Amino acid sequence: MRALVLGGTGLISQAVVRQMIALDNEVFIYNRGRTSADLPAVAGHIVAERADVAEYREDLRRLNLDCVIDMVGYTRAEAEALVSACSGIVPQVVYCSTTDIYVKGRGPYPVNESSPRGARPSFNYAVGKVQSEEVLEAAAGSGDFALTIIRPAQTYGGPNHGPIHPLGHRGYNLLRACRGQKVILHGDGSSLWCAAFAPDVAAAFVAAAGNADAFGRDYIVAGSEVVTWRRYWEITCTAFGGPELDCLTIPTEVLRRAFGREADALVENFQYNNVFDCTRAQVDLGFRYTIPLAEGFARVAAEFGERWLREGELDEGSAYAEDYERCVTQWPAVIDQLARC
Repeated sequence: MRALVLGGTGLISQAVVRQMIALDNEVFIYNRGRTSADLPAVAGHIVAERADVAEYREDLRRLNLDCVIDMVGYTRAEAEALVSACSGIVPQVVYCSTTDIYVKGRGPYPVNESSPRGARPSFNYAVGKVQSEEVLEAAAGSGDFALTIIRPAQTYGGPNHGPIHPLGHRGYNLLRACRGQKVILHGDGSSLWCAAFAPDVAAAFVAAAGNADAFGRDYIVAGSEVVTWRRYWEITCTAFGGPELDCLTIPTEVLRRAFGREADALVENFQYNNVFDCTRAQVDLGFRYTIPLAEGFARVAAEFGERWLREGELDEGSAYAEDYERCVTQWPAVIDQLARC
């Protein structure tokens, strides 16, 4: 099979490329060339801006592809460009969406593929994914190509993708934990969360590519180990060799008032239970959750832990450096004030 991966250098997409090559597929990657990655030998690497739709379509036509896997589509405009480039020349599009397209906090749980979709206008990431799905589904319904949608939840396993902190800079809570400071938990720490190791998630994309049984289907791919946020951080502290968890629980609404836009993701997403049914992906794609959180976080800690725990080094020179600096210089005083309330 000849497949093109849009992206190819991100957390999931690197694993997709590696797994597809291991199965003797011809794999091409298409991106802007702004991110370096230690990838195996691909059949070709196209560096281009897909906003140039005519060139985009010509690149895909020339490759005579069986499948395009879009790992980096976030907006309606990007979905429309994908349709224009693939229509009538690519048999299948596999689109990486997200479980964030489902209405939050309404239940019932677990959420499955038939659960209501929708995003609040303020949740820009989810809005873009919802709109992209709608554009692609309309094109598939018109016969432009066969469409498969895969919706991961939190995925981790790389140098910049470990335990996630719902508030502020992604490494800040972990740094606090390993210094013996109180970890910040929203609410009472009892809302539910799940996460999956990147190679497990990638295997679902690989199984969907060129698979006629997956045409016209959508799949949730998420961790089946559901834990409270308190337990999530207990596992994290153990994996990174920190002291026993010491946490500070603060109501979500209080955090929103204290931190404003820094708390947007918490308000829109993390405060709600995230519990998913992956039965369809298990049956159709052979998806399996094979790496428990304790093992997965221990792997991240063993390979990347020193970078996470040295101040600022994880994101030196990146767009996240300013976020980190703000957390370590401005947040302690605010947190201390909240702790006294």
